[in-house]
Amino acid sequence: SKSELKPRCKPRPKHPVKVHGWAAISKRGRSGICVFEGCMDATGYIEILRKTLVPMINTLYPDEHRFVQDNDPKHTSTLAKSFYKENGINWWATPAESPDANPIENMWHEMKEYLRRVVKPRKKEELIKGIQEFWETINIEKCTRYINHLHKVLPKIIECGGRPTGY
Repeated sequence: SKSELKPRCKPRPKHPVKVHGWAAISKRGRSGICVFEGCMDATGYIEILRKTLVPMINTLYPDEHRFVQDNDPKHTSTLAKSFYKENGINWWATPAESPDANPIENMWHEMKEYLRRVVKPRKKEELIKGIQEFWETINIEKCTRYINHLHKVLPKIIECGGRPTGY
């Protein structure tokens, strides 16, 4: 009978508000952060690099640098590789499926925890403001800590044949 039917509740999304971010860290400081919505293709990625990474390299590393990132297809596209070459970006390829080799991944985790525990955004504007506030707390010491973590992780990555280590 109809009286026995229970109302079906619509599932609540895990993250009701969502945006994406791109930024870089180094032992000399951080880039600006770019917050955006929707999907990013290689052309959009290059625009972000032009606005954030290139100024950071020119300011903090005018003589020499190494740029490490994951192997997302837009990062390894022909268009992106041409951009790296044209702009003197010294890109170091990492093993596929090896997020442990990218120090900023731990920083993204810390930011997500901050947003979840402190900001608790309900609106997109609150989320963006929380991201920007967190990014302002990223200093040289914190960047260096994340990067130095590689000394601990790299031997494990080699031991695991380039696969994730759990770090």
